[in-house]
Amino acid sequence: MKKKSLIFSLFITLLYKQDGRAQIIPQFDHVVIVIMENHSYSSIIGSPDAPYINSLVNGTFCANFTQSYGLTYPSQPNYLMLFSGSNQGVTSDSYPSGQPFTTPNLGAGLLAASYTFAGYSEDLPSVGYNGSTSGNYVRKHNPWVNWQNAPQNGIPSISNQPFTNFPLDFTILPTVSFVIPNQVHNMHDPAGSPSAIINGDSWLQNNLEAYIQWAKSNNSLLILTFDEDDGSESNRIVTLFVGENVLKGEYSEHIDHYTVLRTLEDMYGLPYAGNSAVATPITNCWTFPTEIQDLEIRERVNLFPNPATENFMINFYSDRQQNVKIAVKDLLSKTIVTINKTMIAGDNYIQLPIENFISGTYFVNVVSSENNVVKKVVVKK
Repeated sequence: MKKKSLIFSLFITLLYKQDGRAQIIPQFDHVVIVIMENHSYSSIIGSPDAPYINSLVNGTFCANFTQSYGLTYPSQPNYLMLFSGSNQGVTSDSYPSGQPFTTPNLGAGLLAASYTFAGYSEDLPSVGYNGSTSGNYVRKHNPWVNWQNAPQNGIPSISNQPFTNFPLDFTILPTVSFVIPNQVHNMHDPAGSPSAIINGDSWLQNNLEAYIQWAKSNNSLLILTFDEDDGSESNRIVTLFVGENVLKGEYSEHIDHYTVLRTLEDMYGLPYAGNSAVATPITNCWTFPTEIQDLEIRERVNLFPNPATENFMINFYSDRQQNVKIAVKDLLSKTIVTINKTMIAGDNYIQLPIENFISGTYFVNVVSSENNVVKKVVVKK
């Protein structure tokens, strides 16, 4: 019988800013994505009705994408596109047919790679609720529920959470989570109304300010975006990144929901879902001030693909010749493979035997003269 093998390479793709300085997308411990509703960029940025959002724009650690766009109308397809890279054939706000979906999506990609994911919806009546409405909660703004308990690329019902369960201890937040305000607080009704903007802006301050300030010094990120505009600016919307390692400023490249999804997938080394595969990730708004981050540029280490299913290959980049030790261990800390090798300057490739590997989670420890990196990989045979 032909041997099965797994492949993962240890690398981070090196990207460059216009001035030629090396730059990578940082991997945050926590990302919180908040989606608001139905307002154009100009109705929010500079508006006296949105003082809190504008304080974020004018404060530290905030990237303001001035040419960010929704992809379509109405709301529901935009949420699906941000979550899965496709509208999944949904073109209205009606309850989608063909439930549950089984296509790739951000949440399933994170869970398969041993990260964590949850969505927190305001007024969701119970964990895993799959109904259309409840109070001021509407299902059309909750994309992950469409994959709930699917046999492939499924999202477990435990990941579909009421906002009342959003952790007050931010250290236990999922790796990536969405926060969906209800119809009173998401600026939805009435479109263009100052009261809708005021309500949503106040809600953000009251409910996310503590996390945002914490994120600025705890390797975490807030993404604030809108599903679509009010029809007045060709679907131009507000998108902000706020957190540690975010370079403050305005960024004028064209981005959309696929761009944001692709950036998150590259951040965690995930497979690409739908149209994110042809999107360009956001790479120009990050800063890397520490010595550890400088080491990551000199010695690029990451796991990909994850989960791994074919050949077992290690690709390690170094800017100089050096001795490196690589150990692969299972969840019980049993060493499966150890290798000591002199690495040349540049790319190094090592293929390892796979006879002792079974499906499960493994830790890859790469020790060089200046760095000690531990990464996690899931093996699926």
